[in-house]
Amino acid sequence: MSYSTITRLFLFVVLSAVTCQVEAKGFWHALKNWVDSADIKGCDTTYLHLPKEGFIGYGNVYLAGTKAYLDYDQAFTQLGTVNVKSHLSTRVATLLSAGISYRGWGLSYSKDFSSHGDSEWSFCSYGQGYGLELRLHNSYSLSGVMNVDEGSVEKELDMEANDFHQRMILANIYYVFGRKRFSLPAAMSHTIIQKRSSGSWLAILNYWHSASMINDEMLSFPIVKDLLVEGMTGIAKFRKLSQSQISVGGGYAYNFIFGDAHCLLHFSAMPMISVWHRNRRYDDVLLWDSNGRLQYDELYASAISQRLTFNGTVHSSFVYNFSRYVTGVMAMANIDTFPGENKFSLYTFDWSSRFFFGIRF
Repeated sequence: MSYSTITRLFLFVVLSAVTCQVEAKGFWHALKNWVDSADIKGCDTTYLHLPKEGFIGYGNVYLAGTKAYLDYDQAFTQLGTVNVKSHLSTRVATLLSAGISYRGWGLSYSKDFSSHGDSEWSFCSYGQGYGLELRLHNSYSLSGVMNVDEGSVEKELDMEANDFHQRMILANIYYVFGRKRFSLPAAMSHTIIQKRSSGSWLAILNYWHSASMINDEMLSFPIVKDLLVEGMTGIAKFRKLSQSQISVGGGYAYNFIFGDAHCLLHFSAMPMISVWHRNRRYDDVLLWDSNGRLQYDELYASAISQRLTFNGTVHSSFVYNFSRYVTGVMAMANIDTFPGENKFSLYTFDWSSRFFFGIRF
């Protein structure tokens, strides 16, 4: 290969690299401009202000808890139909959290450093017209008392922490009707500063999934012999409840501004109705032959039908902006009802609150 050919090849590689770098820089510049303008485009600037600093770094102290009421029948046991009712609740978990946001796009991780180890990932994307919240929550501290009615005998079972594991996914998508003067990110991600009080109607699409696993031998019941092959014995253990539903609804949100526009007080409430659901109950079925040898050990799934369901979510927050700093308190609550048919019901109240301090940069 001649010297001139090598020189041309070298220049081609260098120019290609420079061109790619310029194109990449242009792409990221265009993307940044789009993200920046999405927060303020078409807004009334006498009501809303976009800080020049796009990023906010957060430190949080996070409190969270869950309360649940369960009522179900365990059928086809040697004791007949066994009814189980319980009031369960978590202790108030204290989680430490760190997060970062850019123009309404945020990610945070929360961890409880006690022996239970509850944790949560949270992702949000708040724009002027739309908003998204996504939470992935793991809880091991749900506990309480289960009342078991075996017909002629009633007894109480203590559910200890770590016997019950709940994994929950919660996603909310918002549409803001009055986005010209009202800012959802001013209250939620603090990347916009609301200068004058304003409110807006909201529409919401909600997805909620919960998987609740129970590990307690006291919830095992002998299967009636008429359902077994002759000579076999068996037990059924209630082990898992899986719930998924999509709800739609709407409500109203308001940002009240005071203290020379440094303070924001937010409140929003959105009732919903479920339009789709998929619920499964899982029993661990074990069968032994006449010699005591285990012949069958499978997790048996059965569908649970559901009547019309109403749910709701509530947000509130106090935000104080000063210079490049922001601090305040936020709280959220979700109410989920599951009035199932065939004697199976579950009602859940999930809440969280956090104190935060952030720096814009």
